[in-house]
Amino acid sequence: MRINSINVCFVALAVTVSALTLSAADTGSDADRIARLEARLIELESRLSDTEQETKEVKVLASSAAATGGNASILGNQATFDILAGSAWRNLRWTQEEQWAGIRKGMTEEQVIELLGAPPRSVKSLKPRVDKVAYYETSMRDHSGALRGNISFKKGKVIAFQKPNFKAVKSAQ
Repeated sequence: MRINSINVCFVALAVTVSALTLSAADTGSDADRIARLEARLIELESRLSDTEQETKEVKVLASSAAATGGNASILGNQATFDILAGSAWRNLRWTQEEQWAGIRKGMTEEQVIELLGAPPRSVKSLKPRVDKVAYYETSMRDHSGALRGNISFKKGKVIAFQKPNFKAVKSAQ
């Protein structure tokens, strides 16, 4: 093959067409990549917003701890219990009186959790007729306005329960 102007033009044309084809393919993949990145950005911003909302009370606790002498343990801070008793429990299913209306003897533990949600605290019982007791309570410290209920299980079935005193809490508010 001899080098002449026709061969040079042909090679230049082939290189140009190849470059344009690769450029067009890159543009399509770039657009897809940008769309995926934008979708991911929206999802991450949503998660960040949710996380900021959920941790608002923790920020209050941290600033309160610093103001009261820098108590390093958030759980040891007096304000922690007040905030948890006053607001953090408000949206849990078991704090709604109508949810407790569905609790019956003989229900399984799974059915109870489906109705009320997981109990904040549960213990194995030392009594021979009871295997486990699930405690639904807003605060272990606050005895005056706290919601307290419990459910006793034997072999995974409800054998007894005590609903929280919703009337006393409503009258205290």
